[in-house]
Amino acid sequence: MSIDVSDQPKPSSPEERRANPIMRFFGELSAGLREIRWIIVLLYGIAGGMLMPLSLTVGGFAGFLAGIVPVGVGLLLARNVPSHYAMHGFLTGALASLVAAATLWFFIFQTQFGVDGAGMVEPGTPPWDAWMVLSGFFGFSLIVFCTFGASTAGRIEERKRELREEIKQRGGALERPGAIREPDDIRGLSLPQLGYYVNNLFKKQGFTFKDYRFVHKDKYLDIWMEYKDEPWHLRLSVADKVTPGAIESLIQDMKREGCSKGVVITSTEFTPGAIKAAKDRPIVLIDGATLYQIAEK
Repeated sequence: MSIDVSDQPKPSSPEERRANPIMRFFGELSAGLREIRWIIVLLYGIAGGMLMPLSLTVGGFAGFLAGIVPVGVGLLLARNVPSHYAMHGFLTGALASLVAAATLWFFIFQTQFGVDGAGMVEPGTPPWDAWMVLSGFFGFSLIVFCTFGASTAGRIEERKRELREEIKQRGGALERPGAIREPDDIRGLSLPQLGYYVNNLFKKQGFTFKDYRFVHKDKYLDIWMEYKDEPWHLRLSVADKVTPGAIESLIQDMKREGCSKGVVITSTEFTPGAIKAAKDRPIVLIDGATLYQIAEK
C-alpha cells in the first residue's frame, strides 16, 4: 500500500479567511443573516410598504409624508435592532417595496380610482405603465433610503450605547450646575455638579481632562487631569467635613498610579485632622471658599 505524500491543500486558517476580502464579506453576510430580527423587519416592511403608496394616492399633507416614510422607517429600525443596521434596512426596504407594489396594484386595478387616483402620473397613462413606473420609484426610494437611514441612525445609536456604557462604568455622569454667585452656592452642589464645575474650572487654568470615576458608592469623585505633561489626581467630596481618610486613600492611589500631584477638593470644609494629614505631602487641599476665590480670579 502506497502513501500519498504529494502536497495537499490545507484548510484556510481564521487569519487567512479574515485577510481574504471575499471570504470576509460572505462570512459577515452569513453572520448578519443569522442575527436578523425578522419580526421587526416584517412589521416595519409591511407598514412602510403600505404607507408609502397610500400617502401619495391620498395627496395633500399625506403626500408630504411619503417623502419621509423611507428614511423614517430606517431611523426607527435602527432603534430596535442591536447591529447589522444596513442589512436590516436593506431587507426591510426590499420587503416594503414588494408590499408597496402589491398595494399599488390593488389600488390601480381593483378600485374605482384607477390610474387617475394614483398620483405622480399623467392622467390617461396605461395602467400597467403607471404601475411599473410607480412601483420602480417606490422600490428605489424604500430600499435606498431605508438602508441609508438605518445605517446612519445605527452608527448614532452605537455611539449613544458606548457613551451610556462609559457613564455606567464611571459610576454616573457629571451634571451642569446652576449659576454660582457666592460661596454658599458651591456648598449646595451635588457631587456630579461639583465634578462638572471643577472640571471646567481646572481646564480654564490650563489643565487637560483625562477621565473621571465615582468611587466608594459616590462618596468621592476622582478626576484625572494633566498639566504640562504631568498627571494630577483630583479627589472631590461633598461631605459635611472631609476627614483624613480622603487624604490617606488618595496617597495610596497615587502611589499605585505613579502620580506625584494630588488635590482634594470639597464644597465644604476640612477637619483639622485632614489638614494635618496633608501637611508636607504632595497633596493640595481646596475647600469651598477657596474654590470660589479661584473661580473669581
